[in-house]
Amino acid sequence: MPIGLLVLAGIPTTIGVCEALSAQKKQNAAAKEKAKFHLTATVSLDGRGPVECWCVLRDGKLWIDHPGFPMPGHKFTGYYFTYPSEEKPLGLVSTIADDPPMLNWIFVDKDSRAVRHGGRQDTLGGHKVGPWFWSEDEQWLTLEGDALRFVAVQLDDRKWAVAWDGDGFFSQGRGYKGGSSETESETERPSRPRKWISIMLRRRLQLGMESRYVKGANG
Repeated sequence: MPIGLLVLAGIPTTIGVCEALSAQKKQNAAAKEKAKFHLTATVSLDGRGPVECWCVLRDGKLWIDHPGFPMPGHKFTGYYFTYPSEEKPLGLVSTIADDPPMLNWIFVDKDSRAVRHGGRQDTLGGHKVGPWFWSEDEQWLTLEGDALRFVAVQLDDRKWAVAWDGDGFFSQGRGYKGGSSETESETERPSRPRKWISIMLRRRLQLGMESRYVKGANG
């Protein structure tokens, strides 16, 4: 058979292999997004050394369960899921109970910047629903591509909640500590965080395997 015909004969096979590899990568990427993971934050909140703490869900917020500031709640156990909107950003959901195994959306409150959880109706009204993802090394949770804008804020009961500082709400002094207005009344202050600290949220895969070892579209 002439060489030209051999080349032409091999083209369909090459295309088929490429299509199969592309489809496999998409499947692997989808599997990575659906892999369930917990969240932890390594922080020093009581003047001692940093401690890796579980992030838990309770009363509509995401909290840090620190030994010095215990916060019983449902351990975050979530995965990525496309949010149903016109933009279709990659959203984030988590179970909020073991029995029944209910799911909630994870989002950032547009007013308090607290990381909250709730039904889809709770996410409406301008709250930030995504896009959520992971850092380049796949170890850290990101929002809008940034893993460094999460903060822990101390609320009135001395518990520490997780919030988002993407617009400088805390770091630019608009939070309570260091940025409270002199005209702010005493009755307004209790609803604001007392102080805050920068944190990163680590993705701990539920099966104990780091996601970077699962081959997908990102490698």
